Amino acid sequence: MIFPTNSLRMQIAALSVTGASLLVGCDRSTTDRDILWVTPREAIGLSEKPMGTFGSKGPPRTLWLDPRLPDQFTREHLPGATNIPFPEIAKSHEATCKDFDLFIVYDSDYDDVMAKAASKRLLELGYNEVFTIRGGVKAWQRDGLKVDKGTDGAVTPK
Repeated sequence: MIFPTNSLRMQIAALSVTGASLLVGCDRSTTDRDILWVTPREAIGLSEKPMGTFGSKGPPRTLWLDPRLPDQFTREHLPGATNIPFPEIAKSHEATCKDFDLFIVYDSDYDDVMAKAASKRLLELGYNEVFTIRGGVKAWQRDGLKVDKGTDGAVTPK
């Protein structure tokens, strides 16, 4: 009878772990330290800054993501925002997020719980250019920027 060496056992174990992670999916682990906070004005600047060599690609395709519940979104939201409630992000991200280069996430106010959760979820799903507006809609309005109400200006997810 042939017994595997320790080296062979380690290789088999490594292959088993790799195979198991492929079967269950591989999310990145995130913490609050991974969140990149921006002001409303910085978010606008990021969305307008041309990409590529000497700006040859033009501005990034930006998803302004509102992860709140639809009724909160209807009350007030940033112009051009897309409402994808937080529980839906993991299920719908391939259809709703794949065509974007930049993600700007916001919440209602300075508590930012939903914005933090949504930003971390996007990072875990493999999106890299994710920024979170500190203070959300309240900060946006404090800076004198307009918000939309109802579904005016809203972008419907694909």
